[in-house]
Amino acid sequence: MSDFTTPSVSLSLPANDPRPLPEIIADLAGFPLAYADIEGERYYAVQDWIAGVAHSGEPRTFWTAMKRRLKKIGIEMRTLCTQLPYRARDGKSYKMDYAAAVGLYQITQRMDANTGLRDKVLKFLAQAGVVLDDFRIDPEQAIDAAIEAYRRMGKSEEWIAVRIQSKAARLRFTGAFKHALKGEPQRWHYGVITDAMRLGLWKRNTAKLREQMGLKKDANVRDHQSMLAVSYELLAETISATELEMNKNLEFEAARRIVHDNSEDVGKHAEATGKRLGIDIATNRPLLTSSH
Repeated sequence: MSDFTTPSVSLSLPANDPRPLPEIIADLAGFPLAYADIEGERYYAVQDWIAGVAHSGEPRTFWTAMKRRLKKIGIEMRTLCTQLPYRARDGKSYKMDYAAAVGLYQITQRMDANTGLRDKVLKFLAQAGVVLDDFRIDPEQAIDAAIEAYRRMGKSEEWIAVRIQSKAARLRFTGAFKHALKGEPQRWHYGVITDAMRLGLWKRNTAKLREQMGLKKDANVRDHQSMLAVSYELLAETISATELEMNKNLEFEAARRIVHDNSEDVGKHAEATGKRLGIDIATNRPLLTSSH
């Protein structure tokens, strides 16, 4: 594989853009992405995606080596792809690998760490809810990819087990919220109910937690919390989901209140536990003690 430098590209989720996410990413990052529509499904040229995301001048070599490397550990990437005609710059057509959007995401997850735009793209996809959607569509592969990523971050096996459970709980929570609400929720609604959970549980919203933990504004808070903090958020969302599943046609404010009130009950236990342990569980920092 060739050497890579990470381009200075900012990926931020545009509001009300109806295009599929791969096309938004390609547009923001400034690389061409060929596609073909087959029986209502859109497929994208894998080598175009690799050239742009991995910032590779030799995408064919990169893709061949990647498939070979993953096959050795039992992962067949070719099952994600279909061969379709691709018109090259010289005007000739060649058969090349194309993949649907979910295939591109799984290819991105399995690229070498810190390759080109890979990390920025994964953060963008997570912000857009793709990680949860992958978890729903192909839970086994999504779990494997998440475990591999967390191990690279140096997380313990115990922490990883809880974090994977929290992903499943989050998926149930957002699904319960969506189906309980009257009408289709807007994207911003999910951020608001997440803040409702954290305000009830920790008396702080997501932005405040990031500030107190010294995280960037696009960082996933749970990926930096302790196993105990992740467990409490998992519990708050699980209880909230259970009540939301018992309701239909809720106004948004009623759904938000259910989440806040259930999380507040869990927060009372978390606060008492934190006092006994002498830590602020949300940030895993020592509690300030008053001087005498």
